[in-house]
Amino acid sequence: MRRSLLFFALRIGSTGLATVWSFLLTYTLVRQIGLQDYAFLAAVIAFASLVLQADLGISVRLFGRMRQNFVDPSKGDRDDLRSAAVTALIGYSLAALLATLIFTLVLEIWDLGPMAHGLAIILFFGGSVLPLPWMVLRIAANANDQYVITEAIDCGRRALLLLLTAGLAFGLPLLDYTIGFLLLWVGALALLARLAQRRFGLFTGTSIRRGWQVLREDGREIAGSASLSLSDFLIYIFPYYALLAAKAGATALIAFDMFYKVTRFGGTAFFTVTETMLPHQTRAYHDGNADRMVKLMASAFALCAVPCLVASTLIYVWGDHIFGTLLGHPDIVSNQMQLAICFMLVFMMIKAVSGAVCAGIGELRPLARRATTALAAMLVFAAISGLSGWDIDTFVTGYVVIYACQATSYFLLMLKVLRGLRAASPAAQPA
Repeated sequence: MRRSLLFFALRIGSTGLATVWSFLLTYTLVRQIGLQDYAFLAAVIAFASLVLQADLGISVRLFGRMRQNFVDPSKGDRDDLRSAAVTALIGYSLAALLATLIFTLVLEIWDLGPMAHGLAIILFFGGSVLPLPWMVLRIAANANDQYVITEAIDCGRRALLLLLTAGLAFGLPLLDYTIGFLLLWVGALALLARLAQRRFGLFTGTSIRRGWQVLREDGREIAGSASLSLSDFLIYIFPYYALLAAKAGATALIAFDMFYKVTRFGGTAFFTVTETMLPHQTRAYHDGNADRMVKLMASAFALCAVPCLVASTLIYVWGDHIFGTLLGHPDIVSNQMQLAICFMLVFMMIKAVSGAVCAGIGELRPLARRATTALAAMLVFAAISGLSGWDIDTFVTGYVVIYACQATSYFLLMLKVLRGLRAASPAAQPA
């Protein structure tokens, strides 16, 4: 319990630091480079986020298998799973490097972006794709109950990054800032890799060839995980590309960027709770303890409701002042957009709590079917919106409605899992 409370406190710290960093960076860059160049940088970050989907959901699947092996060593071979994790780590590191090289070539060949900040943008992109190898190290450590270590390292990185961003606000050159941003990620990766080796020998006795075989043998489940990961990511990020394709303009792009940033805060806050609860939930599930599982799910919803209520109240009551101060323009984020943000936070909470436990116990393909269906509906809606010339408020409202349907389907799947667990536990009493 002490470790869980410490982890929860660290997650809250990380969430707070990430939120303050995100909005402080926006506030600073809008004033340093202007709205037009900031809109370009937002598109760059969206592209970097797309690169992170090279993970293909393998890290999610690896966590499920490694966690099951940790709880019950008879389920799977530990050396094989470590080999698979190291193989994925090497592959993702190379993918991050290759993506940065390609991005650099694209900027040079097509002469994109503000010329005065070209190198800084490249370095910022390079740091933004380093979460790709970080994800593998993180899930490997968390599956072996080292989640406090991973969060402490990440919290420390975020604290230093916030100090660096404060320096940017007080005159630090953008190039120096991006160098520091990249070095903080490299340092965090090196530290976590060293600790993973010392605590549970992640790199000892591993074979890349065997790791590749393990991943191939698990291809069917990985395919489900990949479909879920890619669809879920595109659901959140595709509006950036849809708005660019529709030539909606910098104002619409920045309005959605604010929608994305606030709801991403919600996602991070909910992830703080779900990641804290997941080790206990997966243990209860694999132990067949239905009553404990139900209590843990109820606790997760209750804890997530707190940041959801706080954020929604702030946006609904003081949204005009918050966005006006942040962007220096009071009318970019409309009242309708602010209301859409509030509803989105509620449905993100439902989806986060329900989806996290379903993914953690291996229900990846059912989640993938729901996610791909929602994505398809959103893409059709985006096409209709673009052809009809609907404004950003109408587009985001429809987007939230479709997202609500996906969140509800996740919740129903979670209830099905709980009913199945209770039916398989003869000692359990009806809820």
